[in-house]
Amino acid sequence: MEFLAALEGWEPRPAVKPDPFGPAKTPEEERRLRRMISNRLSARRSRMRKQRHLEDLRTHLNRLKSENRDLSNRLGAVVHYSLLLRGENDRLLSEAVALYNRLTEFEHVIRFRQFQRLSSLATAAVCGGFGPSAAAGEPNFSSLIV
Repeated sequence: MEFLAALEGWEPRPAVKPDPFGPAKTPEEERRLRRMISNRLSARRSRMRKQRHLEDLRTHLNRLKSENRDLSNRLGAVVHYSLLLRGENDRLLSEAVALYNRLTEFEHVIRFRQFQRLSSLATAAVCGGFGPSAAAGEPNFSSLIV
């Protein structure tokens, strides 16, 4: 009994010498006493396990709270960059539309000039290609006026 008490942090009680004239403990009383001591030790171990488990849960909770804060900060940064990128994307899209419109205008101008050139070549061919620029390959209508 003193050995178990020392292991579990119990302070041993002074040993009681059995009274030679008193009644001896029956085996049932000894079993009951051993069982009571065993139950107390078991309850103490159970409380210690419960305490360790509670500490583990608190540690886990703190770790999860920290991870949650980190993820929340990262999410905020991602949302911020997403907004920046959306603004940049909108700007680039409007720039692309403006450039497309300019390109379309240039195509119209080029087609119009090609049409003018073809029509002037056709007119020059009908008129015989007179004028000083006929040598350069471009007919000049002002040379047709006499």
